[in-house]
Amino acid sequence: MIRRFLLAALMSLSVISTVRAELGPQLTIGKQALQLNGAGVRTKTLVQIYESGLYLLKPTRDARLVMAADELMAIRVRITSGFVSRASLVSSLEEGLARSGRGNPDAFKKEIEQLQQILRDEVKKNDVYDFVYVPTKGLNVLKNGKVQGVIPGLEFKQAFYGIWLSETPVDKGLRQAMLSGKSGSY
Repeated sequence: MIRRFLLAALMSLSVISTVRAELGPQLTIGKQALQLNGAGVRTKTLVQIYESGLYLLKPTRDARLVMAADELMAIRVRITSGFVSRASLVSSLEEGLARSGRGNPDAFKKEIEQLQQILRDEVKKNDVYDFVYVPTKGLNVLKNGKVQGVIPGLEFKQAFYGIWLSETPVDKGLRQAMLSGKSGSY
């Protein structure tokens, strides 16, 4: 019995590691076309939670360059599990921001409150969130193509993108996939 369980678990792990995100190769913001830099899948306890892709003006593998850049870019997240709720999404983003904000949970207190307000609607499987950074405007949060709100500041964008791209990301494999630098292919 235990042997069958372990075999099934190993088979599940090998299937999960080969799953690839299925996001579009391009994201158009206004008149600008952003190219998919890389994409991957976030799993937790053997369940695929979401797909995420990094969209840039030109491909790169350098996370520090992406996080520091004051230019148009986006991270797209497509929810792939019915287990994701509004509360779990907000909580995960807050935890990621705390890690990315160098362990100072109060560093972005005001911005986190704004994010909680922006993400007030319930989350459903196949919802798509775009976190689009626009210079001088801030981080635009879209849900299923509709603007939910904007959080100003380059520093907040840097910390927010750090959830996936910092040295302590939410998922190292996902970070690597998003930084593959292969425009349009993953």
